[in-house]
Amino acid sequence: MVNACELADSGEVMLEAADIVADLTHADRDRDAVVIVQNGRIVAWGLLWDARKRWADVHPEARGQGIGTWLLRWSAWRAKQIGADRVGQSIDDRRTDVADWFAANGYTPRYTSWVLRIAAADIPHSAAPATPEEHDAVLALFEEAFSEHQDRHPVDPARWRAMTVERDGFTPEDLIVIREDGTVVAAAFIIDVDEIWVDKLAVAASARGRGYARDLLAAARSRAASRGHARVRLSTDSNTSALEVYTRLGMDVERSYTHWAVDL
Repeated sequence: MVNACELADSGEVMLEAADIVADLTHADRDRDAVVIVQNGRIVAWGLLWDARKRWADVHPEARGQGIGTWLLRWSAWRAKQIGADRVGQSIDDRRTDVADWFAANGYTPRYTSWVLRIAAADIPHSAAPATPEEHDAVLALFEEAFSEHQDRHPVDPARWRAMTVERDGFTPEDLIVIREDGTVVAAAFIIDVDEIWVDKLAVAASARGRGYARDLLAAARSRAASRGHARVRLSTDSNTSALEVYTRLGMDVERSYTHWAVDL
């Protein structure tokens, strides 16, 4: 159902079942997730995660029945119930009809996110797979780096593990690191399905300016080349200054999204 929505709305499938499983693993599925079933088939779903963010889709064949409006109201009700001060969702900027619908329901734009790409290439790098003993340190590095983003809720270690080392299909090569004197100072989590997606990338504040983001991206590009993939992609948003970093490294913006939210 989710993939059918992606194809209709963006022209390609970007999510795997493992992505949804990871998000649901530590969600309160009895209260923070809903599905709409018609004739024995799921035609819509909604998930409230990170308190302020919702993820909702309605199958193209089930649109126009008011299901999306119900999901909009449900997510606002549930977010307010758990103490959130707002709730929102990011949408592809090409979906101007959805943007107009959000605006008509009192939502306003809050930030922009982008998907960037760069060609695969066999490039020397110093990154290496993290050892199992380093996993906790790497996930702590991700949390520390992402906590610098504006207006972000903390993510607990169990959820980090669900999104990375406990994700379905995880292999040791998916979590790569750069070390200084035996200590992890930069890391990236990679998803390898038909292309390389750099799902997480972080450099410790004390180690920035040394080219480690470039090195991690080089490792991802080399892996893509070795697997016969054409490109590497990742996403970032305007709550960080990373867009300038990635474009300086040669990445091109492929598409943009706007996060629409309503105050509760």
